[in-house]
Amino acid sequence: MSQARLASDPNLAGFKVELTIHKADGLLAKDRNMFGKKKTSDPYVKIFFKGESIGKTAVKKKTLEPEWETSVRHIVGINEAEAIRHALPTASNAGVLPSFLLVLYDHDNGKSDDGLGQATVPIAMNGIDNQWFPISTGQPDSKHHCKNAKGRICVSIQVATFLLPDIVAGNTLPLKMSKGHSLLKVGLGWSVASRQQPIDLDVSCVALGTDGNILLSESVYFANLYNPNRSIVHSGDEREGKKSCNENDGTDDREQIIIDLNNLPQYVAAYVLLVTVATPGMDFSQITSTRVRICDGHTGIGFCAFRPAYEGESTAMFCLRMSRKRKGKGKFAKGWNLETIGATDASARDFGSLIPEIKGFCRDLFPESEIDPNERVAIMNKEITIRVRDYTPERDVMPSVLAMGLAWDVTNGVNIDLDASAVCMDAQFNMVDLVYFKNLRSADGAIHHSGDEREGDEIGDDEKIIVALNAVDPNVEHIVFVINSYTEQELDDIAMASCHLFDPMKRVDVCTYTLTHNSDLDGHTALLLADLYRDASTRDWMMRILSVPSQGKTARRCIGHIADYLKSVPPSAAAIPPNPYKVMTEMPVAVPIEEDISFAPHDEEIVMAEPVGKK
Repeated sequence: MSQARLASDPNLAGFKVELTIHKADGLLAKDRNMFGKKKTSDPYVKIFFKGESIGKTAVKKKTLEPEWETSVRHIVGINEAEAIRHALPTASNAGVLPSFLLVLYDHDNGKSDDGLGQATVPIAMNGIDNQWFPISTGQPDSKHHCKNAKGRICVSIQVATFLLPDIVAGNTLPLKMSKGHSLLKVGLGWSVASRQQPIDLDVSCVALGTDGNILLSESVYFANLYNPNRSIVHSGDEREGKKSCNENDGTDDREQIIIDLNNLPQYVAAYVLLVTVATPGMDFSQITSTRVRICDGHTGIGFCAFRPAYEGESTAMFCLRMSRKRKGKGKFAKGWNLETIGATDASARDFGSLIPEIKGFCRDLFPESEIDPNERVAIMNKEITIRVRDYTPERDVMPSVLAMGLAWDVTNGVNIDLDASAVCMDAQFNMVDLVYFKNLRSADGAIHHSGDEREGDEIGDDEKIIVALNAVDPNVEHIVFVINSYTEQELDDIAMASCHLFDPMKRVDVCTYTLTHNSDLDGHTALLLADLYRDASTRDWMMRILSVPSQGKTARRCIGHIADYLKSVPPSAAAIPPNPYKVMTEMPVAVPIEEDISFAPHDEEIVMAEPVGKK
C-alpha cells in the first residue's frame, strides 16, 4: 500500500517523523576574537513542534559551518494527516503544513545564549533529503526573534505511518494519559454502499452516578452536546455518514466526543458509550463498516480502534464503558478504565430506550441495585414515532392522563412571547378544536392549557398542556402541539426548544425531544413540534416528532400547513423498545489484550537520538 493510501486509511494512528539536522553554513558570528572582531559562534539547534520543545543538538565550538548529523524522532497525530498527505514540502508551505521550528543559538558560558535565527521545516509524506532552508529573523513579536539572522541549514525528513491496534470485546485498558494530555477523543465513523440512502447513526455517552442511576444532565448526545461543566463535549449530529464503495474512504470520524479525564465529576462512576441507528427502517446490516477510534484529544495520536464484528439486523450497539474502580458501596477511585462491550440490541433506536440494559452492563459496579425492565424513556429524533404505552411506567397499561411540557430558551437576553397550542383534528385532518392561551380548555374538557408564559424564562416547562386520554372526543384523531412567536420574531432566536410527554401522577417521562441548532428555523415564526395521535388499526395512542418549521403568530394560521404535512408525510413504523422480563445484559468476560496499548505514547515515543555521526 502506498504512503498516500496509508495516510487515508481509517486504521491510521499517526505518523512517525524522523528529522535529521545535518549542517548549517553562513551563520551569524557572535563571538569576538582577540582583536575584538566577531568572527565565530558556538552554534546549536533547539527543535520545536507546535510550540513544544522536543530536543536539541550538541554545541559545535568556534564555527560558522557546524555539522551535527543529529536525529530527533517525533509522533504526529492524525489531526494533521490530510495536510501532510496532500502537500509537498516547500518554503511556501511552511505556514500551512505541520512543521518543525528550528531555532539556532550561540552558546555562551555564564550568560544567556544569543539567538542566531530560525528555520521552519514543513512535514510531508514524501519527506525531504538533504534540503537547505534559509535562516530567518522570525516574527518581531516572537520570543525566538533574531534581528540579524543569516545563513542556511540542511535537513532531511523521513515519514512512516503506524496503524491503530484493535481492541475486542472484553478488553480492559487503564486510562493513564501523559502529563498535560487529559483529553480523550472518541470518534465514530461509518460507511454505506454507494447506492444506499444516507443513514443517521447517533453516538451517545450515558452517565451513571455513584448510586447506579442514570444522570441525564451528565449524558451527552445529539440533543445535549455537553455536560454541565463541559468536561464531555459532543461534535454534533451527523445524519448521513459517507457513501462509499472503497473501504478506505468515508470512514473518518463523523461524530466525536471529547472527554477531559481530569475534570469529570466525582459523582459519576461510569459512562457507557453506545451507537444507535436513528433512521427509521434501517439497521446495521445496511452499513458496510462501523469503527470507533480512540485518540489523544490534544495531539490526535491514535491509541486504538474498536471494530465490532458484523452487527446484523440490529439497531443499537453497546461499544465501550469507561468506569472508576469500585472501593465500596457508593465509593469509587479517581482513575478510569476503558472496557469494551460489543453487544447489540435488535429494536431500540435511542439510549433512553435502553436504560435497563445500560444498568445491566454496570451491575458489577452496583451489585446491590435492582434493575426495573420498564425504566425507559424515548429520546426522540425528528420523525421518530413511538407507541405511548410502550414507555409508560407500567408497561402496556396506559395512564388515564398525560401531560405535554414545552420549554424554550431565548438568546442574547431577548424575551420572545412564544405560545404553545394543541390543535385537535379528525381523521380527515379537519380542525375539531383548538386549545391555546385564549381558550385554555377543549370543548370535551379533556385538554387543559396551563396558561400563557410570555418571556420563556420559567425554570422547567414554560407551558404545559394536560390531556385526559379517556375523555378525548372520539372524533379527535390527532392532537398536534405547535409553538408560535406571537410577536412574529423568527424562531432562530430560540436557543433551545424542547418537549416531553410525561405521566403527571407518577412524575416520569414517556419521551423527550430537544431541538438544538436548527438553521431551518431561520425566517420562520412557528414550529409544528409533535403529533399525539390514535393508530388507525389498533387505536393505541402514538407519539410522533414532527419538528417542522412553519409560519404564523398563532396556531390557527398553521392549520393548513399541519393538514398538508400530515396528509403527505405518513408516520414511520413505531420504534419498539426491548421488553424482557429480566434484564440479562452484563459485561463480557475479560479477554487479554494481544497488543501493547499505551495511552501515554507522548512520553515514550518522543526520543532524542544520539548523534549519528561526528566530524
